[in-house]
Amino acid sequence: MRDTPEDLRKRATRLRRGVGQLGILESIIEAAEGPWLGAMDADGRGAAELRMHLAGKYRLLVVVTSAGKISLVHVNSLSKGEGGEKILSTKTAQRKGWDEEKMPRPQEWLEYVVRWVSEVSGEVDRRAVVEWLLAGADRKLATVNDVIESLRISLREQEEMRDERAAEVAELKAELKYLTAVVDRTPAPEPQPAPVTTPEPAPAPVPEPVAPIEAATQAEHAPIAEVEAPEEPVLETVGVSAE
Repeated sequence: MRDTPEDLRKRATRLRRGVGQLGILESIIEAAEGPWLGAMDADGRGAAELRMHLAGKYRLLVVVTSAGKISLVHVNSLSKGEGGEKILSTKTAQRKGWDEEKMPRPQEWLEYVVRWVSEVSGEVDRRAVVEWLLAGADRKLATVNDVIESLRISLREQEEMRDERAAEVAELKAELKYLTAVVDRTPAPEPQPAPVTTPEPAPAPVPEPVAPIEAATQAEHAPIAEVEAPEEPVLETVGVSAE
């Protein structure tokens, strides 16, 4: 609810064109003096709803039908506690705050609301408005401080995590530098000559077998070998003595 009374007047004019008779709400808005803020809406069936508050101390809700009749009024003087809440309604179960005071008739509800708005408008001076604004500013400042503190805590956690990662990176870099130096100091192995392989001798050709007929023919035409006669034994002559 942030519309000023002037904004609400303009909105009431637009709503009247769309949903019907809303002059009753304009009468209430005209009676609102001072730093009232509010909002207005329509339900699409001709009924309109007006919500207003004054420096957070007084609140008002009015529901008007398309026929220009008030069906619900809810006023609340927050500074008076439970005794400051009153509800006018066409439904008996919703009425509240009329135990000691006689509830006005439905025909008098508009007059009651206009009078209530006028009276509470005079009760809120500039000091009350400043106090209400200060309370709201304090809440907003506290919220911002909470957000900043949460961000600081998160930032410290991120910085701690960053330091841990930086230490891990430094350790790995030192180890890599040491291993690189060790590899550079190790001499490279001398190349070994390739072994000489001796070729294996080719296998001897296997003679082809001779057919039996060809073997016999070769035997017939083979030259006859000369046979040497055996040497006769030489008999030694033994001399016979003469008798």
